[in-house]
Amino acid sequence: MAHPPTRLSRFQAGRPTDEGYGWDGVQTQVYKSGQESGREWRGIIRQVLVGDRSEATHFHVRYFEIAPGGHSSLEKHRHAHVVIAVRGRGRAVLGATGHEMQPLDTVYVAPWTPHQFLALGDEPFGFFCIVDAARDRPQPVSPAEQDCAVRAGAVSGRDE
Repeated sequence: MAHPPTRLSRFQAGRPTDEGYGWDGVQTQVYKSGQESGREWRGIIRQVLVGDRSEATHFHVRYFEIAPGGHSSLEKHRHAHVVIAVRGRGRAVLGATGHEMQPLDTVYVAPWTPHQFLALGDEPFGFFCIVDAARDRPQPVSPAEQDCAVRAGAVSGRDE
């Protein structure tokens, strides 16, 4: 299988239409295809910087941006991943603990840890997420895990 050539994706801070962070040749995608009960999300997009063009890597590099008041889904999975904040302020809910994040704060999310990311303040919360190329699908959290995460600052479907 032929791999794509080496490339540079040039960063564009605040595109002319103020859509947020972006990179030349990288499309903005919807976060997920639809809402699922207990795993709702709001105001989040993603961009795959490395991993959707047959690159010869065992990992993907994605950029997520959460609008003010938005959040990712509360979920868990078998694979680990790394999140590096680069824009705004956010909260990482990891199991039963919540951590405020600012640019360059880094989180390692261990396998099977319930987690959710939320934007704080008036600016979008943007972060890189580095994940295995071969990975499992997210799983819903148990009612007990959801209760712990909500106490740590997570948003559940019942909160909306």
